[in-house]
Amino acid sequence: MKPPVALSLEAQPVPRIWGGTKIANRLGLDAAEPIGELWLAYDQNRVKTGPYAGKKLAEVLPQLGAEFIGPAPFEKYGLELPLLIKFLDAAEWLSVQVHPDDAYAHRAEAASGFHGKTEAWYILDGQGEIVYGLRQAQSRTALARAAEDGSIWDMLDRQTVTPGRVVYVPAGTIHALGPGLVLYEVQQRSDLTYRIFDYGRGRELHLEKGLDVSRLEPTPIPEAMQKDGVLLVCEAFVLEKEEVEGKREVRPPEDSFLLLTLIRGRAEWAEGGLDWGDTLLIGAGQQVEVSGDATFLRASVPSGARFDFHDGQAKV
Repeated sequence: MKPPVALSLEAQPVPRIWGGTKIANRLGLDAAEPIGELWLAYDQNRVKTGPYAGKKLAEVLPQLGAEFIGPAPFEKYGLELPLLIKFLDAAEWLSVQVHPDDAYAHRAEAASGFHGKTEAWYILDGQGEIVYGLRQAQSRTALARAAEDGSIWDMLDRQTVTPGRVVYVPAGTIHALGPGLVLYEVQQRSDLTYRIFDYGRGRELHLEKGLDVSRLEPTPIPEAMQKDGVLLVCEAFVLEKEEVEGKREVRPPEDSFLLLTLIRGRAEWAEGGLDWGDTLLIGAGQQVEVSGDATFLRASVPSGARFDFHDGQAKV
């Protein structure tokens, strides 16, 4: 069987207590619980069409091999999908949380099999607040006390975000999403989240681990690049935007797979229509013809051959 150049992925709705109705309404889902997340690309997602339809990516990728994955991700992660793509719909505040970096995850959470968790958001809809770091530097003791008595809320830097804003959230950044926002998230393949404050909801907190990895000083949001379609480059991923009007050949990098997610409009490709949230996993160095009037976000793994890194980010 000739290997496919791309795989269409089946999205997975995930209920969350803070979730809303926007994702469910957009997709016509009859959901008994609020849908907070729509996982678009993960190694447990199933292939939607083509010869591998119904199989999980974790089963398919070893068959497609290193050539499909690309040398940049294969050298670092092997035959796994090292990124996770999702949509989020926040009707209530998410917990104030922080994620570990690779070194801490591999040392303290080795049994999970996860890497650290650096992520980035692209705001799709709504206007709302986010928590991003601290207003001023705090000691570990002061922050722990404030998390326990609830006064931590007054220590957090809150900012308003609107559609089109790119927010880079490296591991170690204290953060939270506020109500009214729908967004796209690209992150490392990891579900390691340390809650340090949860508004008295009664869920488990992870204060000691959270404080182990948290940056305890203000951390301004880095400005997005917005250069030639490139929005953000860090050591974990590249985030780009691509507009399609009419027909267009979508080309991944030569050295990495590409996750292509439709965020506006409608398009067609060889195996059918593409609507909001539909995601293609395109093999490294391949190309896919897409037609329509649509906006896509692109996520891939960077290589040192293409980008010069500085403090975890890169200059294009």
